[in-house]
Amino acid sequence: MARILADKDIRRLVGTVLLDADVQLINPNGIELRLGKHVMFHSTGEEGVLTQGLFLKVNPGESVAISSLETIDFKAETVANILPGKMLMGFITPTTTMMREGISQVSTKIDAGFRGLLNWGLRNGSTRDLIIQHGEPIFKLTIFELSEDEKPEIPYGERPGDSYQDTDGIHRSTRKLPVDIPKDKVISSSFHRLDPKKQLKEAGYPFDHIGTELATLHGKFELVSTDVRMMRGEFSKRTDELSTKILTETSTLAGKLEEHGKNILERVEALFDRKFLRVVGIIIGAIPIMYGGVTFLQRTGLGGKTVSFIAMLSGILIILLSYALTRRTR
Repeated sequence: MARILADKDIRRLVGTVLLDADVQLINPNGIELRLGKHVMFHSTGEEGVLTQGLFLKVNPGESVAISSLETIDFKAETVANILPGKMLMGFITPTTTMMREGISQVSTKIDAGFRGLLNWGLRNGSTRDLIIQHGEPIFKLTIFELSEDEKPEIPYGERPGDSYQDTDGIHRSTRKLPVDIPKDKVISSSFHRLDPKKQLKEAGYPFDHIGTELATLHGKFELVSTDVRMMRGEFSKRTDELSTKILTETSTLAGKLEEHGKNILERVEALFDRKFLRVVGIIIGAIPIMYGGVTFLQRTGLGGKTVSFIAMLSGILIILLSYALTRRTR
């Protein structure tokens, strides 16, 4: 059965199985591992290098991948120099100090046969910046000694898929997916239907603060939208009323104009008829008068030229009189 190594056993591993480890960080059943020099920020994909005296800053809500300062060598031949016939595996767990500061860390294990720097991830779930100094203890390693029947048949590093062997720095994920996955081949939840504001509130700082602000802003926007809708409704109502009133007034005015036009036309027709009859009467009445006048003048012994002149003059007077009676008055 696997045995958890005690402090005295771990001390024997420092310098060979645990390279660059600090014996001062050994505790009763494990050893604390420290922040190394490699860091990668998941939010931006940027990588940084820490050295002695430098500090890592992790913003609230930000996640980073980091490497260990120590190199782990669980190769069978390396372990056999200290523990003949044995193999080792380990568990990596967060220190309680980091958890007390609101830092989320992932536990993992080290397979028998692994060799290289360790890569971990941590997320700042607090409301303050997380500052970690290069070489500061952040994880704890618990080591198990495997008995003969617990030793793996193929240790880590001897299989084709063991791509993290001999890691030096940050080794990015080797997981691969097809470039184009058909939608009917994907099983997912209705996550996209969830309220985005609710998702932000449940995501932790600073997203919960953003979600709260968005909810408040949305409430204010709804109030403004309600006022705008009321104003638009009132404006539409007033516009309809005004349009109806204009149509009514226009219709009434058109009726009055039409009636007034009829009256004017009737008056014009009556006036025309009256003037026409007057002119016709004058012309008809003037003919016998002119005839009588010409006859009278002939009997008085006036010459034919004089009579013709008088007849022509009388015709001109009749035309002038007709024009005066029929001309347009303003």
